[in-house]
Amino acid sequence: MEKKRRNRVRQTTSLSFMLSQLAQSARARAAAVSPGLDRESLLRKAHEADRAMEMEHLVTTPGIDLPR
Repeated sequence: MEKKRRNRVRQTTSLSFMLSQLAQSARARAAAVSPGLDRESLLRKAHEADRAMEMEHLVTTPGIDLPR
Protein backbone atom coordinates (compact mmCIF):
# COMPACT_ATOMS: atom_id res chain seq x y z
CA MET A 1 0.00 0.00 0.00
CA GLU A 2 1.41 3.36 -1.02
CA LYS A 3 1.81 5.92 1.72
CA LYS A 4 -0.20 9.10 1.15
CA ARG A 5 2.04 12.12 0.70
CA ARG A 6 1.41 15.34 2.53
CA ASN A 7 0.48 18.36 0.43
CA ARG A 8 3.29 20.81 1.22
CA VAL A 9 2.01 24.10 -0.13
CA ARG A 10 3.43 27.31 1.27
CA GLN A 11 0.79 29.86 2.23
CA THR A 12 1.01 33.06 0.20
CA THR A 13 -0.98 35.21 2.64
CA SER A 14 -0.70 35.46 6.40
CA LEU A 15 -3.24 33.97 8.75
CA SER A 16 -4.12 37.37 10.20
CA PHE A 17 -4.78 38.76 6.70
CA MET A 18 -7.04 35.83 5.80
CA LEU A 19 -8.93 36.18 9.09
CA SER A 20 -9.39 39.93 8.63
CA GLN A 21 -10.73 39.36 5.10
CA LEU A 22 -13.12 36.71 6.44
CA ALA A 23 -14.38 39.08 9.15
CA GLN A 24 -14.85 41.96 6.69
CA SER A 25 -16.75 39.86 4.17
CA ALA A 26 -18.96 38.33 6.87
CA ARG A 27 -19.83 41.79 8.21
CA ALA A 28 -20.56 43.09 4.70
CA ARG A 29 -22.84 40.14 3.96
CA ALA A 30 -24.54 40.55 7.36
CA ALA A 31 -25.27 44.20 6.58
CA ALA A 32 -27.04 43.15 3.39
CA VAL A 33 -29.20 40.50 5.09
CA SER A 34 -32.36 41.26 7.02
CA PRO A 35 -32.28 40.54 10.78
CA GLY A 36 -32.64 36.86 11.55
CA LEU A 37 -30.69 33.65 11.95
CA ASP A 38 -28.58 34.16 8.82
CA ARG A 39 -27.45 37.58 9.99
CA GLU A 40 -26.66 36.31 13.49
CA SER A 41 -24.63 33.47 11.99
CA LEU A 42 -22.60 35.87 9.84
CA LEU A 43 -21.96 38.22 12.75
CA ARG A 44 -20.90 35.28 14.92
CA LYS A 45 -18.47 34.18 12.19
CA ALA A 46 -17.00 37.71 12.07
CA HIS A 47 -16.63 37.77 15.86
CA GLU A 48 -14.92 34.36 15.84
CA ALA A 49 -12.48 35.60 13.19
CA ASP A 50 -11.69 38.65 15.35
CA ARG A 51 -11.05 36.42 18.37
CA ALA A 52 -8.83 34.14 16.27
CA MET A 53 -6.80 37.19 15.16
CA GLU A 54 -6.34 38.19 18.81
CA MET A 55 -5.18 34.69 19.74
CA GLU A 56 -2.81 34.53 16.76
CA HIS A 57 -1.33 37.88 17.83
CA LEU A 58 -0.84 36.64 21.40
CA VAL A 59 0.87 33.47 20.25
CA THR A 60 3.18 35.02 17.66
CA THR A 61 4.27 38.17 19.53
CA PRO A 62 7.45 37.54 21.53
CA GLY A 63 7.52 38.73 25.12
CA ILE A 64 3.77 38.70 25.71
CA ASP A 65 2.60 36.48 28.56
CA LEU A 66 -0.40 34.37 27.68
CA PRO A 67 -3.48 34.89 29.88
CA ARG A 68 -4.20 32.04 32.25
